[in-house]
Amino acid sequence: MLPLDSLAFPLRFDPSIYISLAFLFGIAAHFRAMDGYSFLRRIISLLADKFGILYAVVIVTAIFSPFILNDVVVLILAPVLVRYAKQFSVDVTPLLVALITFSNIASSLTPIGNPQNILLWQASAVSPHQFVLGTWLPLAVSGILAASLLYPFKNKLGSPREVPQPRAVGSHDVSLRRPAIYLLAVAVMIFSLNLVRIPNVVTLGVAFLSGFVFTSGSLRRLLREFDVKSLLIICLLIASVTFVATAIQPALAPYVAPVAAGVQPYSALYIGFVSNIISNVPATQLILSVTSVTPRVAPKIAVQAGLAGNIDPIASFANILVLLIVRRNGLPIRKVIILQLIIGMISYLPAFI
Repeated sequence: MLPLDSLAFPLRFDPSIYISLAFLFGIAAHFRAMDGYSFLRRIISLLADKFGILYAVVIVTAIFSPFILNDVVVLILAPVLVRYAKQFSVDVTPLLVALITFSNIASSLTPIGNPQNILLWQASAVSPHQFVLGTWLPLAVSGILAASLLYPFKNKLGSPREVPQPRAVGSHDVSLRRPAIYLLAVAVMIFSLNLVRIPNVVTLGVAFLSGFVFTSGSLRRLLREFDVKSLLIICLLIASVTFVATAIQPALAPYVAPVAAGVQPYSALYIGFVSNIISNVPATQLILSVTSVTPRVAPKIAVQAGLAGNIDPIASFANILVLLIVRRNGLPIRKVIILQLIIGMISYLPAFI
């Protein structure tokens, strides 16, 4: 029998990662329990009058995906866009591709926008400020490329129309400000508590607990909105990848080491390839299970993993959710996959920066 200290897996197990993910899902649950659904739909409706429905989706997704899980933005807006397309007989494809693309791009900006960023933030000890400084430029370039590629579809969607709302929201303006206030408070806590060297998991815990100030009267709804199933799936994926990767670490190390060192173009090619086979969260954990990542390189991997999620349908959980919603509503998914592939591959080019 091997001695305990020769086993790699126990040394790689970090419970704070799973606790951090739980707090991140809790923050998203607070947002939804505060009627984040109506909040985002109201913003979309207001912006659609000025910029058209396509770029309203781009703007809202780009603004809010860095601060709540990008899957939450997708789950809220995808059904709205499907109803919009059916009601006004327009092609839903560019709307859903805009939603997928900018949820993956924008969520890569901050440590809390998606699960793979949490993994990198926790493992590398990069500060939120360093993280954003390392991600914003390639993501901005990618966003400009994607927005330009979507422009020909803007006029095909016709003149601005009222976005379908689940209920009248005119008398709920005060309550609809709560989600925005909470997300602002979370962002302030994430960036300020790190300055006084509060551990990441504690910072996320404080951000989660502060949400009860807004949702104390709707605890049942909070429990309903907490996506336990998705959290368990992600945790199981991470644990499985960790176990397998550490078991065959010597074989993987030569391929992963250049990624951890930030060697280009190898790093972007490797993450793009692996993410589109096993999805970007497991791909990120594969790297972290084999070797360490420095604060300088962590934002670069976040950009590559996030942008890689825009290429293949299985490369990001957000993509899978959108396609499931499309299929559930009886709409064809082939056009969405093809357009997403084209825009995803072109908007991935800044990952080589």
